Amino acid sequence: MKRIRPASLAFDICNYIGLALLAALMVFPFWSVLVSSLTAPHLVHEGAIMLWPKQITGIAFETIFNTPNFIKVFQNTIFITVIGTFVSMVLSVMLGYPLSKKRLKGSQVMIFIVFFTMMFHGGIIPSYLIVKSLGLMNTLWSLIIPNAINAFNIIILISFFRTLPEELEDSARIDGCNDFGILFRIMVPVSMPILATLTLFYAVAQWNMFFQAVMYISNPNNFTLQVLLRQLLLVLTSDAIAASLSEDAPRIGVTVKLAMIVVSTVPILLVYPFLQKHFTKGMMLGSIKG
Repeated sequence: MKRIRPASLAFDICNYIGLALLAALMVFPFWSVLVSSLTAPHLVHEGAIMLWPKQITGIAFETIFNTPNFIKVFQNTIFITVIGTFVSMVLSVMLGYPLSKKRLKGSQVMIFIVFFTMMFHGGIIPSYLIVKSLGLMNTLWSLIIPNAINAFNIIILISFFRTLPEELEDSARIDGCNDFGILFRIMVPVSMPILATLTLFYAVAQWNMFFQAVMYISNPNNFTLQVLLRQLLLVLTSDAIAASLSEDAPRIGVTVKLAMIVVSTVPILLVYPFLQKHFTKGMMLGSIKG
């Protein structure tokens, strides 16, 4: 049996304690928000710091869930997250793989164009005019198509594909695979770590879509969750509305704000455990070389 040296054991103990404290430090803010959102509004209004809910109530969540069109808006957000992430991943792979091949004529020029878009952007007004000219205004596709490809993610994909041995492609061609067969039968399966990582990036970006939704959509039936929560927050903090309600309205508004954070954060957090095992590996593999 291998003997563990006291110095090594002490280091491991200190390491675990330090990591546990760091994890607790990161988890505590969200835990505090969750606890406060389930606590009676008047206790939260007093500013008491609680580790466990007191006088548990769901009035804050009821206020959010009873908001008109909440179900429809939640469905819209899920739609743009799922479909938008799928479209983004397909287009990113279809662009990143060929650009990773230096033998492709013009690939360096195309990579420069992709990189150029990271440094310079056309601006809000040109983007708005393009979306309007395409007839995408007041549609959920206005939140998917203009944001379908992220230049930074393309650079990561290109770097990753260049780390894969060319022998994989050569053996696939010997077996009779064409370029599409090589991509979807060989390259995609062995690229799951980086694809899972970029899927998480795209999904989080789509879920948190706010500015584009405000700019392109005016129909309440096509709002996203972030826009609806913002409107609810404005209503609850409006002096005119609060004056017409009961005297507890401002206090309820405090817990509703916290419940909004939970509602907008928990669904996307549920996706992370399924991708976590690929996340770190994918980022490291995509950064080996440029």
